[in-house]
Amino acid sequence: MSRAAIAIVVCLAAPAHAEDVTLDQALAAVASAPATPVPAHELASAEARVAAAGAWPAPTVRIETNRVTARLVAGVAVPLPIWGTVGAARRAAATHADTVRAEGTATLRELRHRVVLAWIVLAHTEDQRAALATDAQQAAELERIARGRLDAGAGADVDVTAAHAARIRAELAVATATHEQAAAAAQLAGELGWDPLRALHAAGPLPGGSVTLDAVRRGLPTHPERIIALRRIAEGEANEASVRVQRRPALAFEVSGSFADPTEPRTDVMLALSLELPVFSRIGDQLRAARAQTTAERARLAAGDALLDGELVATYRRWEAATERLMVLERDVLPAQDRAATLAAQAFREGERDLASALLAERDRAAVRTEIATARSDAATAWIELQLAAGGDPGAH
Repeated sequence: MSRAAIAIVVCLAAPAHAEDVTLDQALAAVASAPATPVPAHELASAEARVAAAGAWPAPTVRIETNRVTARLVAGVAVPLPIWGTVGAARRAAATHADTVRAEGTATLRELRHRVVLAWIVLAHTEDQRAALATDAQQAAELERIARGRLDAGAGADVDVTAAHAARIRAELAVATATHEQAAAAAQLAGELGWDPLRALHAAGPLPGGSVTLDAVRRGLPTHPERIIALRRIAEGEANEASVRVQRRPALAFEVSGSFADPTEPRTDVMLALSLELPVFSRIGDQLRAARAQTTAERARLAAGDALLDGELVATYRRWEAATERLMVLERDVLPAQDRAATLAAQAFREGERDLASALLAERDRAAVRTEIATARSDAATAWIELQLAAGGDPGAH
């Protein structure tokens, strides 16, 4: 077997030594990916702050002495949060936890999106390498024909040289595609926390489907990004309420006792209520800041709604274009190019056409096959992007 044939066979057989990974398997592995626990930890922290927000203000212990009267005066003041301050703080913390929960859902959704795209890239590099390996086989066949014609006295040395250069070029393209496939496998492994040196093969069909524009637009009200914006508005309103109750005086109950007082043989106990007046706390400024933040979140929601709708329509049009391009290439262009290349090779074999015509037809066919591999990847990527823009989960293919 020639060196060229051996190289092609090795490239074609390489996927057999790689581990098959379907898209469903890759998405299932997201559950154990290194980035997956992060949102859960952030949510646990936010939920713990809800309980912490219910804490009462710290009591104050007072100890003093006098030179003439009581040698020891001890007292304790216990603040009484009876004006709704604790409840308002807990509601603010709870709405923040809701925001963190929505953001965590969006984070995991984005992780699944990256995994799907990495898997599609891996599948694309494999399709491209397979197409290029087939082209390399055909380039080697043209070189064999050229050498046979030269040996029979019906060809020229220039044809052999040109065919040899075409074959080397095709083998180089296969080698480059092999490296690109290894890089794509490492990217997917990195997203899932696997060994980046692990050989992976994207098994199974590419994701895809069909849907109308009206159908995908109906999902925009529940888009995860919109849910986050609504949660932030609710959080802003809760913060406003928490600041507003701080305008009320803080009430504290005090108990104190006087001991070892030479002027009073008995221990004297005093009870008192104190009010802490927030006259210098600039609550008005704090409230205006909280209201301005809530207003900004409402404006951000309105702008986000317009942006989400525009992105969805644009993504749908790109998906339509990618799907139509793939269909035309597979249905019309490739069969015609296959026939043209076959006829050109046959004509060269029979001496009716020169090698340049056969090489040009073969290169055109190789270009179409590579273009189809790219078009398949583009169509699958556009479908996943459309699901993401519509607020769906890219993993639900």
